[in-house]
Amino acid sequence: MTTTYTGRSPYGNDQWAYVAFDVPAGVQRISVSTTHDAAAGILDLGVFGPSGFRGWSGGARAGFTLSMSDATPGYVPGPVEPGGWSVILGPMVGSTGGMASQVEVTLHHGDQLPGTPYDLLPASVAGRGAGWYRGDLHLHSVHSDGQRTVDEIVAAARQEGLHFIATSDHNTSSTGVTWHGNVPTDLLVINAEEVTTRHGHWLAVGLPQGEWVDWRYGPSDQGAFDGHARRVHSLGGLSIAAHPLTPAAGSFWEFGLDRVDALEVWNGPWTLDDAANIAAWHVMLCLGKRIAAVGNSDAHSPADAVGRPHNVVRAAGLSTPAVLDALRRGRSYAVESAAVTLDFSARTGAAVAGPGEELPLSFFDAVDVTLDVTGAPDSIATLYTEWGIMAATGIDGSGRGRLRWRGWGKASMFVRAEVRRLKPASTTLDQLVAITNPVWFYSAQLPPYDVERRVLFQTERRPDGSWSSLRPLPGAGGAASFAGLQSAAAGMADGSVVVLGIAPDNGLWLTTVRGPAMVQPWQRVAGPDGSTDFTVREADIAAFPDGTCQIVATAMDGTAYHQQRRADGGLPGFRAMPGSPATSRWGATKLAITAMPDGSAQLLGYGMDGAMYHCVRGRGGAWTPWGRMAGYNGAATFSGPALAITGMPDGSSQVLAIGIDGIVYHQLRRPDGSWTGFRPPPGVSTPTMGASAIGIAGTPDGSAQVVAVGLDGRVWHNVRMPDGSWTPFGRIPGPNGTDPFPAGQVRITALRDGTTHLTAISAG
Repeated sequence: MTTTYTGRSPYGNDQWAYVAFDVPAGVQRISVSTTHDAAAGILDLGVFGPSGFRGWSGGARAGFTLSMSDATPGYVPGPVEPGGWSVILGPMVGSTGGMASQVEVTLHHGDQLPGTPYDLLPASVAGRGAGWYRGDLHLHSVHSDGQRTVDEIVAAARQEGLHFIATSDHNTSSTGVTWHGNVPTDLLVINAEEVTTRHGHWLAVGLPQGEWVDWRYGPSDQGAFDGHARRVHSLGGLSIAAHPLTPAAGSFWEFGLDRVDALEVWNGPWTLDDAANIAAWHVMLCLGKRIAAVGNSDAHSPADAVGRPHNVVRAAGLSTPAVLDALRRGRSYAVESAAVTLDFSARTGAAVAGPGEELPLSFFDAVDVTLDVTGAPDSIATLYTEWGIMAATGIDGSGRGRLRWRGWGKASMFVRAEVRRLKPASTTLDQLVAITNPVWFYSAQLPPYDVERRVLFQTERRPDGSWSSLRPLPGAGGAASFAGLQSAAAGMADGSVVVLGIAPDNGLWLTTVRGPAMVQPWQRVAGPDGSTDFTVREADIAAFPDGTCQIVATAMDGTAYHQQRRADGGLPGFRAMPGSPATSRWGATKLAITAMPDGSAQLLGYGMDGAMYHCVRGRGGAWTPWGRMAGYNGAATFSGPALAITGMPDGSSQVLAIGIDGIVYHQLRRPDGSWTGFRPPPGVSTPTMGASAIGIAGTPDGSAQVVAVGLDGRVWHNVRMPDGSWTPFGRIPGPNGTDPFPAGQVRITALRDGTTHLTAISAG
């Protein structure tokens, strides 16, 4: 018995249509076929029976059949119950005139068919205890829009060296109930569903076989998503936002990134969407939100490599509960393939913590972070905190590398690592090789960290050596203060100071102050293409005798940019700095710039290989090649988390930097271009000075004033005299003359009258 139904759907994507039909007793099979105007849009397809969900194929199929003994992939075999059934249609219509469709429902009578019980997936793999396990949580089979059978997925996972997989077909439970004599004993298979709403996709991982999660809701349906996520939790599963920032219809995540257990920051081959995912995730980390990051292949066709990327999880055993618990806690990292292995840890004293774990610290404890990488030839390893890039190093063709960095107590909230290859991908200038979840330095029991509390303060040191009180700089749009991550300042010839601030969203802002007063409102600095949403990792500014300034910044992809602010305050726009060869762009993790008496500029930067480089921009705008600088005590290179440079009246320049060992180093570049070599200045009460942030400014009398955030988190100041001697470090008083003042980042600039101006970002 065949019945034909016709209809027309209006323009739009977020709509559902139901074709109701009755099934009398004695029907053993239901077959459905559809046709529609393909030029007008897509027609998703599924079916519900008297007891609920019975299958979904989305737009992958135009029809299906189901019975007690078999069903089209995506549909659930089982009893054909008498009563009311509905074909569900999900029209995605791009034509303003709507889309016509036709549904044919055929009811087959006959003898009762036998049932086909499915095998239960084991919850664990025998004999596998605590360790690191590799797995891919996002895989599609023929049960949705994939082209592999589950057997072919298992074979591909074995070939990639995976230990676990999750089958996550779109909006169906059929995958979980079709295992028949083919359950692997050497591979953990976790049942899952990719819940494909019209407002974003999410992975419900760890569902019991046969369980199904609805998708027919949006952000305006109050509590709908949260209710489904709670149900997944009650069943022992995880909720993971899948490819959340993919700008495709229905894929972009609209339910709130902080309402899931994890974010899929890396989905299949590396693209610009993934870079945006990581940037958004990093902001969440800075806000104290402990949302784990995962990477999955989202493999559909045989051309899509299973396990590229995948997750490496430190679990108590190779079992579904242990793996999901480790993923929820972020005790994992993601890699491009099974060839890549990371060993990432932070240590203080005898305490050691890895990804997703917390390192108990007091404010003054030294933290030693180590990243060991194997299987990543010709790449760059980088460490991040909420202050940005702390250290980076190049990995040669052997694929093996080690990166070390020393931090101090709770000056940072967390540390995480990335490995990238400087080779263009389809939509990016680099490729991600690996990314870790963070090691946390703050207790999860503390109130959520608020990056808005990191406020930009300023103060002046008068010519007589006294300091004014630190005071917050007013924010944009009437805000009481400017919340920021970084700052820089340039003292102008007229006695004003141009201040740069990097806001929590990594936007670059500029203002002018004179003494305690702000004389120009904050102005957001546009990007190289004039875009108003330009974001940067680092920025610095230098003032020149003719009233101009030069600004340098590193974009989120590492590209280094430069522009000259005119004397009237106009900004002509950023241009990429030339690299080597000059036709290429220069990439850097950190940059500093200073003005020289002859109108030239000297620039200092940590390149994408983590090494320190120096170059000169001539008065006419010509650039010298970037030259790699030697390290301390005969080392070939110098690397670290911070650097600063200042020009001196005699044509020399002075460089201040923090090494990977956390110690402050200084050297002088003579007017003839030769270098004295790095030496550590004396500390407060020790032979060397440990610090997490620094600044240096040359003054008209030939001395250089130095500021540093010491191991105690306080701001310290000293002076390098023209004869090369150093004055003792002294603490800079905090707001209202109080002492101390905890800071996370600090910069200093000099004025012609001998005054120096200091900017500092409070440490929260």
